[in-house]
Amino acid sequence: MSSPATPPADAALAGRVGQAGRVEQAEQAGQAGWAGPAPGALLDELRSMLAGQGLPVATVDPPAPATPRAGGTAELPAALGWAASGLMWLTGPPGRAPLVPDGPVLARAEAAARLFTALSWQLGRAVWPDAATLLGGRAALLGLHRRGDWSANGSCRLLPASDGWIAVNLSRPHDVDAVDALVGALGDQVGLVSADPCLHPVEQAWAALSAAAAARPAADVVDLARLLAIPAAELDGPRRPTPIRTLSTAGAVGVRAEPPLVIDLSAMWAGPLCAHLLGEIGMRVVKVESVHRPDGARRGDPDFYDWLHAGHESVALDFATPGGRAMLRRLVERADVVIESSRPRALAQLGLDAAELVAARPGRTWVSITGYGRFYTDAHAGPDPVAFGDDAAVGGGLVAWDRSGGGDAVTPVFCGDAIADPLTGLFAALAAAASVLGGGGHLLDVAMREVAAWAAAPPAAPPAEPVPWTITGCDRDGWTVHQAGRTQRVLPPRPPRAGDAVGEAGRRQAAVSGADTRAVVDALRLA
Repeated sequence: MSSPATPPADAALAGRVGQAGRVEQAEQAGQAGWAGPAPGALLDELRSMLAGQGLPVATVDPPAPATPRAGGTAELPAALGWAASGLMWLTGPPGRAPLVPDGPVLARAEAAARLFTALSWQLGRAVWPDAATLLGGRAALLGLHRRGDWSANGSCRLLPASDGWIAVNLSRPHDVDAVDALVGALGDQVGLVSADPCLHPVEQAWAALSAAAAARPAADVVDLARLLAIPAAELDGPRRPTPIRTLSTAGAVGVRAEPPLVIDLSAMWAGPLCAHLLGEIGMRVVKVESVHRPDGARRGDPDFYDWLHAGHESVALDFATPGGRAMLRRLVERADVVIESSRPRALAQLGLDAAELVAARPGRTWVSITGYGRFYTDAHAGPDPVAFGDDAAVGGGLVAWDRSGGGDAVTPVFCGDAIADPLTGLFAALAAAASVLGGGGHLLDVAMREVAAWAAAPPAAPPAEPVPWTITGCDRDGWTVHQAGRTQRVLPPRPPRAGDAVGEAGRRQAAVSGADTRAVVDALRLA
């Protein structure tokens, strides 16, 4: 396991807050204060990474959108861009000055969006994803705000261990139910029995887990949590991993006469966002779900679900029956692009082997999105780790550092809203578009933790001199960032606009689960 993560030595105080809640002084230098690497350098960085995985991308500048976008942040210094994007609204402790991550997270997302535009143009339909909306759109729809060491949605928490920090995500009822076993395995014989009976069961779970984790090494807590299928990650330090790996190549094909067929087996956020972006290019997207376990995101905010799935066809199959599994395989065999976010063992239970299916037909692109990647799963014994966007981001070191407590006190806080999810969806769509443009034939291993680590890593060639920034204001009146002689209000996250999310004609709704099953089966002649 990695050593405990620490903030950069030159990261200065986030601010001193007066009694009235107004910041008297707030300066940050070092990485958080960089003006930001040049956009061209980040594009070259991405092209080099993709080329290294057999996904060459032509050095073609994307066209400008017909209608310029409002609120662009690509050319702003780092702190100003983070404030304008809406992501600063979601980063930092509540009631105190919001914060900025040390790495060029937003700039790397904007570089990926710009390169995706260039690829989409070469594929025949130019689209201009707004990185800030992709990263903060869900938070805007749900009205989320920053909560410091709690995730914006309240399910994940940063906890101190004896030698570092961990993130634990209790987003599902069985995660909460498993905490008692985890606390007992950590050596706390009292466990939840001694918890305050006046507390809600979830509060009892957090109180017991916090006490037990503080006495044990971070790696031990995370390993035991994963054995119980609780999403957990150890806070990692800065590193530069490979966010996308190509695990096999089956050979490319020529340009297709018809729009590529995308079979989307994924759920929740990262995979559906990848499918959404490919659908915006003009690919035909068919979402496939189990009749017994449809996408859990259907039970959440309908506007968020519609944003990602409007315009896609919906097929529902009974994976528990031989007929349902056979139909699933026939659908996958017809696909030009497959997107899935299942752990490899879960796919095997459905009779699907990604490497086999990619090798079986030249030109197919398979996008495998997991928390830690197939490479990690192959190299580690034990169960495949469960991961969600907040804990995966912490595992990749994507946090901001709060020094406002004074003295040597420094604590990590969450950045954005489950930010590893939308970052991964964007990077997966970029890799898939590059694969399709090159003729396909790739199994793309996209790991949420590695994408977060890539986005959070310091630039390869940082500017020689930092550009300090200050922030003034309070929660009541709002906050304003000052950097490089310019000012920028800290804006709330931007909701998806009509053209970005649900079509130029207005809001479109996603199909009901299974609404298109018979039509798709007949159209593809699968029966």
